[in-house]
Amino acid sequence: NEQNQMAILLLNYQNEFVKKGGNLYGDIAEVVEEIGVLQNAPQLVQFAREMEALVIYSPVVMKATQNFNKVEASTSFHTNKYSKQDGLFIENTWNCEIAFEVEPRNEDIILHDRSDFSAFAGTKLQSILKDNKINHFFVIGFLTDICVCQTSKDAVKLLPNMSTYVVSDCCAAKSVDIHRDALEEISNKSVTVVSLSNAKSLLEKHAASMKLKNTYGKDQWLMIDKIFAAAGIDDNGEISIDKLQTLIESMPSSTSILSILSDHLEGTSDRVVSRKSMFKILFKRKDRSGFLEKIPLYIIMGVLPLFYSMSTRLPFICLALEIINERQGSYTQVGLVLGAYQTSRALGNLLIVMFGGKDPFKRLEILQILFGSFGWLFLGLYQRNPATSFFSSTGESENNEVLLSIGPLFALCGVGLGETIVNLQRAILFETAKEYPSGISDEGVVGDRLSIQYGLVACGSVCAYIGGGLAYNTYGFSAVCELGIICQLVQLIAALTYVGLAKKSKTKLHGDELDGNDVIRCIICQLQAASVMEKYSRSVSSGAEHALTSEVSGFFDAAVKAKHDRILSHSLREMYQSFFNKERDDVSSMEELLNSIDSTRAGVGSLKSRRPLTMAIGKNKLSKLVLFLMKIKGEGSLTEGEFVSFWAPRVYLSMFKSSQGGSVSVVWPYMKAIIFTQSIMALCIGTFLSTALLSYTERFDLNTGTVGILLGIGEASGMMTILSKTFLPSFIAKTKKNNK
Repeated sequence: NEQNQMAILLLNYQNEFVKKGGNLYGDIAEVVEEIGVLQNAPQLVQFAREMEALVIYSPVVMKATQNFNKVEASTSFHTNKYSKQDGLFIENTWNCEIAFEVEPRNEDIILHDRSDFSAFAGTKLQSILKDNKINHFFVIGFLTDICVCQTSKDAVKLLPNMSTYVVSDCCAAKSVDIHRDALEEISNKSVTVVSLSNAKSLLEKHAASMKLKNTYGKDQWLMIDKIFAAAGIDDNGEISIDKLQTLIESMPSSTSILSILSDHLEGTSDRVVSRKSMFKILFKRKDRSGFLEKIPLYIIMGVLPLFYSMSTRLPFICLALEIINERQGSYTQVGLVLGAYQTSRALGNLLIVMFGGKDPFKRLEILQILFGSFGWLFLGLYQRNPATSFFSSTGESENNEVLLSIGPLFALCGVGLGETIVNLQRAILFETAKEYPSGISDEGVVGDRLSIQYGLVACGSVCAYIGGGLAYNTYGFSAVCELGIICQLVQLIAALTYVGLAKKSKTKLHGDELDGNDVIRCIICQLQAASVMEKYSRSVSSGAEHALTSEVSGFFDAAVKAKHDRILSHSLREMYQSFFNKERDDVSSMEELLNSIDSTRAGVGSLKSRRPLTMAIGKNKLSKLVLFLMKIKGEGSLTEGEFVSFWAPRVYLSMFKSSQGGSVSVVWPYMKAIIFTQSIMALCIGTFLSTALLSYTERFDLNTGTVGILLGIGEASGMMTILSKTFLPSFIAKTKKNNK
């Protein structure tokens, strides 16, 4: 669970210790009272829960005939005076129960089978902390000099990368002096001793950091962590400007994200950069200033979705009735015209997939709007009946005997080709990306804007059904066509305005093949690849046997998965193209690659052999050996394919630890994949609407105006659902915060 990266452990918070009637109460009662442990601990546990920390209990549980001296596998129990006492912490008794002030909840964890003073002995505590990716571990309980001391020291020994804290005023010993001496001993064992107030501050700080990471994307933070790791900086350290510049210069990536960081560093007087400040430089969203900057967003999030939806939904409110009642057609003809219209909508989506490229709005939006305009103009002008127009003096037809044909209605296929919602979705991604220095947008912001966009699509449907129904009922088919023409005209003006304004603020380039968060993962892959190459080369240099074989668990499965990982392959191809070229031989290229990796990791370690100097090999010889291992055919120049196929599974395994690694979701390919589903859904909805229109008018004798209102109410409920899902959670959270 990504939320549970902090944990608090309660040791021996049982009635036996902290309540009158407990056999050990008298040993620590005075210290507990003086420090205020039973007032402090509940505060800390409650605050930890609010900060979404994992709460773990480690009680002592004994059988009635058992004392500490008889516990199997015990080591520390034997040396303590309590070890020969019977009748302590007897299971299923009041004495053994956890004190009600800190009683567990259903989501908390209670450890079992503890066999020593340390909470790690005989329990699953170590695996629980690992599985939950705990980075910050707080220990409280009794006794400070025994269980708390042993557990905190074991935490540092077993999980050295985890920060361990002991909260001083939530622990107690037999005397204040013993308590203080124990805390001093604990602090000398790489454990941080903190007060209640400091513990709360740390929990709040780490919770805010986790919230930031979860809000703005884990991949972004992973990339920053990889940059710091490549420079040999620990979790809380800062990277120097010079070190960071060297690292950036060594990166073969052709993407622009690192150049943004480099440009920023040139204009600052700071000589060090923290993780948080690096995140702000690269990924913090910049608010739009001025009305002109906001207009493009309003257009593609509001104006275009609204009028696109009105234009493409208008046929459903009148098409079936126009064919059956006014043109004396059959239900078969209704199906033909409706099927042709819905097919054209699907073809509009197919057009985007085939020819839209990365920016379908720029390539196809205006063209598709012109298709729709042609459809409505043709229907509005061909075989026009003036009596059915908005601009006629009367709604009565003077030429009712004229029978209009079905054929012209197929011009609606032009309107169907104006199915541009995918263009608008893609434009949302581009507009949102402009607000971030790196061009990598936050998925949450994109999701909210897409929801608003869909809400406006639903609003357009409401307007089409109600307005189109009333227009058809009052004036006739030509009036509906005129509504369609107006919708297309507004779309055309809005699209031209957007294109004109968009030229002034171009989105930053991501790379030749990359898109969205692919950029971040590309850099992560390259940093990880550099680390893998360093470790592998060091193993080869020292003569390690495992470096010369691929017999590693999951290697061949990883090779299959890595082959289909386009970002990993792209990253390695960039590395190959950056270092291996025709101007120098492979050995020199490989040597330069190793030198580049080595120079960025000078503070972490070197590729020089750690064997005695008499057995060390030079970079030139090492490069030849690594090249020999990479070449599949064993002769000729190293190819790009050989380089990628050799390193890809090794990098994949190092990143995911197995061949079961996860994948990164990418918005645009996903949107392409659902176009087919959207087409099927549109066909089903269109069939339902036309069927509903005929049913309402023929079976219930309702006019199109009334039917339009009923259908509009249905669409309005959908619109409210979409918008409430977007805005209601933040509104509730804001209300709760204000009430506090």
